[in-house]
Amino acid sequence: MPILLHLMARIFSGVQPTAEAPHIGNYIGAFRQWVDLQDRDESFICIVDLHSMTLPWEPAELANRTRMLAATLLACGIDPKKSVLFVQSAVKEHTELTWLLTCVARMGELSRMTQFKEKSRGKESGSVGAGLFMYPVLMAADVLAYKADLVPVGDDQRQHLELMRDLAERFNRLFGDTFPLPDAFISEEGARIKSLDDPTAKMSKSSERPTGNLWMVDPPEVIRDKIKRAVTDSGREIAYGPEKPAISNLLDIYSAVTGKAPKEIAEAYEGKGYADFKTDLAEAIVSFLTPFQERYGELMADVSGVDAALAEGAEKARGVAASTLAEVRERVGLMFSQ
Repeated sequence: MPILLHLMARIFSGVQPTAEAPHIGNYIGAFRQWVDLQDRDESFICIVDLHSMTLPWEPAELANRTRMLAATLLACGIDPKKSVLFVQSAVKEHTELTWLLTCVARMGELSRMTQFKEKSRGKESGSVGAGLFMYPVLMAADVLAYKADLVPVGDDQRQHLELMRDLAERFNRLFGDTFPLPDAFISEEGARIKSLDDPTAKMSKSSERPTGNLWMVDPPEVIRDKIKRAVTDSGREIAYGPEKPAISNLLDIYSAVTGKAPKEIAEAYEGKGYADFKTDLAEAIVSFLTPFQERYGELMADVSGVDAALAEGAEKARGVAASTLAEVRERVGLMFSQ
């Protein structure tokens, strides 16, 4: 699929509130990119709380994590004056469009989705939630409701983007030209950040290993301890390359928080051991995260500003999504407006 860089693109980005805090890989691979894009493009940034309900959830925890994620995004530099920041469930058009797209989706294409097969593996079909099966249609509705041009996603979401384009193309063929076909905007930078205790696995919000992730709200002493315990490769040489996956992962993190190239950093530690390298890396991460953590603390101490930003964003989002749904309803033959 070609990546089209529009002069003034409409961007839709979604993130689930599935952990108490995002990890540093989320920031490097997604949030920092969103901050940059908001200065050039029309950005819709959505906290997709409905997607979090495809697996068992605690209501109070979901609400709390949604607000915490909003504070995280604001503390990272998302500006409500430049981006439309909102919560998915606050815009009912997402769910209405999901149903209309469900009616043009096919069971076969949904059952082929890799993430559905992975998350349902080993379970009896009768016990798998329908929400997990329908997840890609809701994702398609999220984006198509805003007629977005570009969707920043990880490589693991590429298949869902293809389905989204298929659904939009099928709808256009059946009911007339309605939706643009969105393009994926895939950053490789965040995908490189691996678990601290397993350089073959991604740093993941769903990981059950607490030492593998660097959470953005980890206090300095925790960061230092995690880096100290991070796995390394055999030998003592600090080098960047596939033969040194563990050290290369740490160099990627070092590069992300300092702006220096990994190989340049490695050269600076020629003749030095892992202890010096890890000590300096930990301090670089602490220094990098301190401004974010201070701002995050301020926002969470008085959440009225967070809630106000989300309310303003939801109102803006509804205006765009409602216009799309009015057009869609007319095209599919729903005669009576809401």
